Amino acid sequence: MGSFQEELRALIPPRFAERQQAAIQQIDSHPEIKRLRQVYPDRSGDLTSPRRYRDVSEHLAQCDACETCPGLVGCQNVQKGHRSVEEPNPNKQDELVFRLRKCNLLKAYERQQGIGQRIKSHFIPAHILDATFDDIEPDPQRLPAITAAVKFCSTFVPGQTTEGLYLYGPMGVGKSLIAGAIAQELAKCDIDVLMVYVPDFLLEVKDAIGSKTETVESKLDSLRTASVLILDDIGAETLTIWTRDEVIGPILQRRMERLPTIYTSNLTIKELRHHLANVKDAKEMDRKQHEKKAERIIERIEPFAKTISVDGRNRRRG
Repeated sequence: MGSFQEELRALIPPRFAERQQAAIQQIDSHPEIKRLRQVYPDRSGDLTSPRRYRDVSEHLAQCDACETCPGLVGCQNVQKGHRSVEEPNPNKQDELVFRLRKCNLLKAYERQQGIGQRIKSHFIPAHILDATFDDIEPDPQRLPAITAAVKFCSTFVPGQTTEGLYLYGPMGVGKSLIAGAIAQELAKCDIDVLMVYVPDFLLEVKDAIGSKTETVESKLDSLRTASVLILDDIGAETLTIWTRDEVIGPILQRRMERLPTIYTSNLTIKELRHHLANVKDAKEMDRKQHEKKAERIIERIEPFAKTISVDGRNRRRG
């Protein structure tokens, strides 16, 4: 028996007990342990017992990593974007247990991803889609449009709000940025938004004429049914009779009095009317007919969108 005990003792590393005691003392003096004892005086008695050494050490290591957090990408914890948190053990009234929970950075990232998923877009640059009202300098020439955009977002009620905005002005003054901020703000409230750069979208639809693909039809349907539709740079497109009468007209017909549409344009309403009447393949003999069709589309825009001028310097040129 004595020989067996000697062999057993030989397997234990030298000064193991001393090192274990030093580790326990280090744990005992850790600020997180002090916090837990203060918050849970009746449940923190065994945190420095040898049987809890492993799980308590892992908890403290992850707490230390969070103290010097390098950001979500550089997270050093066992599971990226998670932190160790304490919970009362439901099975033992005098014990705490530790669980991994999503940290605020991961929650914010997932929330932002969710916002991105609620904003659908066609041919819109990322910096426009990511814009927020905090990004927009509220100079006097743009303040009326920014104020109207903020009010639109704050008062928007799904299924009830039907009036949109028509933001017009020179190139580079920030009309698209304001529209992008509207999209971001609404998406934070779980409202689906579709933002479309009109010239490129109509070109895509025109190229698909004859194919009648489900993809194009589904895109057109998404324009008809989005809770909020943003038509960016309307009036900059090269129109044909078909894109005017079979694409733009039916989309706006479906939405008017039901769903709000936001427009950005370099053209006033009067100039847009002229643009809609002068389609690429128009014939001079059909002039009055084209003017009527243009007026019909304007009647689907003007009464259902508050018209606001956006002015100022061209920020694309510095």
